[in-house]
Amino acid sequence: METEIVVTGIVKSVDEFLVVKRSESDSNYPGVWEFPGGHVEDGETIKEALERELSEEIGFKNSLIEFFIVNYTDKISYKNEKPVHFLELDFIINADKNKLEIILSEEHTEYRWVSKNSDLLDDYIKSKLVNVKIVL
Repeated sequence: METEIVVTGIVKSVDEFLVVKRSESDSNYPGVWEFPGGHVEDGETIKEALERELSEEIGFKNSLIEFFIVNYTDKISYKNEKPVHFLELDFIINADKNKLEIILSEEHTEYRWVSKNSDLLDDYIKSKLVNVKIVL
């Protein structure tokens, strides 16, 4: 069975979280607000994939010294009628938003710092924040 692993970086500054808006021309979830992240590539560790995705999507250049898993999704889905093991790991990364220079990739058109109850976030994205108070 094929396995897909996705990592998500939930960048937190005090009580706000960085979200990015997918391009309206994106084939997957156009215009949706999300946390930056993406697929782990062959030969990458989870940490390497998280660092690469944050660098590519928001220009995050710092090496991740401290990050915590706050949520995960582990399910079997189907792609072209074949089962696929889908694993998504959501990490909290503490940062000072005043010291970050956000540089968006072509995949995204905007970014914002929002509260965990922001109307920009759909229920799926909000669900990733349920365990934040436990970790921090």
